[in-house]
Amino acid sequence: MRKSSGEPKSIEAEIESSNSQEQDQDQEQEQTEGSDVPQADEPLQDAAANAEAAQSDDWWSASQQAGDWADPASSDPADDVTPSKEPRTADVYFCGHTTFFPLNRALQVISKEKLTGLLRSFWEQEPIDLLARDGEIIFVSTRDTELYCPETPAPLADLDVVGVARARDQQRETGTPFVLTLTREESIGRELALELIQQYGQKLFSQLWAAPRVWIMFEKNAELLANAADVPGEPNVRDWALETLRLVENIDETAHFEPASIPAYTKDGFERVQKLKLTPDEAQFASQFNGSRSVQQIAKNLRLDLKSARQMLFRFVALEIVECWPASTAAKPEQQGIFQRFGRKARRDR
Repeated sequence: MRKSSGEPKSIEAEIESSNSQEQDQDQEQEQTEGSDVPQADEPLQDAAANAEAAQSDDWWSASQQAGDWADPASSDPADDVTPSKEPRTADVYFCGHTTFFPLNRALQVISKEKLTGLLRSFWEQEPIDLLARDGEIIFVSTRDTELYCPETPAPLADLDVVGVARARDQQRETGTPFVLTLTREESIGRELALELIQQYGQKLFSQLWAAPRVWIMFEKNAELLANAADVPGEPNVRDWALETLRLVENIDETAHFEPASIPAYTKDGFERVQKLKLTPDEAQFASQFNGSRSVQQIAKNLRLDLKSARQMLFRFVALEIVECWPASTAAKPEQQGIFQRFGRKARRDR
């Protein structure tokens, strides 16, 4: 399995040019009369060449793969000569670490702004790519086919082994899901292919939620959709994200929710939760957030073990619906009782 660097590196293009200043007056007049333009262009040409060389540095090397989303079937010699479009700074709509720019916020920006392009997630393994069109999620993929689908799916068990291997090789080269290649070759049905693409894509993306540190970058580029014109998009990004969170495993390393901590709705969390398609268990869990009940008390009320309660809470925290506060910040019933007693005493003294 190939490893990725986890985050892009920065670019610093340094262009140096030196012109000889030991020229006599006659040469300067000749340059002014006839040869000043071409000689003035030479440093600019060198600068442009150096800038192009610097642009291909490691910072953007991971993003250059995005240009491979073009149709893999087109392999004319002319295509080999034409350089692929590399993402420039102007193409990057947003970027940052998930510790400061959460995954959920990135997904909501894509949906709200109706963005078209590629969300790249860099972590300790091969980058994970989410393709979006007009704010809708098309699919999630990666060039690491073992990370994407380590075993041959049961519905594909009877297919030609050579054909499946060829489709996997194509995914390693272009990032296009091998299942999509198989359906275009009419090896499997379209409905089955779309179901598998969604299943493997959501499972792949779910691994990012529990990753300790992920660098994300969205590149606006409509040309990346050339090889996904026949794939429908998912417009409900909120529920799509919740579905991926239900697949998250081993959250103990990243989600440290103390039993005594208090879950409370964020500023617009209560409004958000009402727009989600919650399971009955999730709806019951969400009804327990009142700003005073601890995680342990909620688990007790719903007869859940603490591990299950933490997993449920992780979904709401990741969606920025609730945030957990230390138990000391919660309002104490005893303090409320004291103020009430002062109120009653004041009324008696009147």
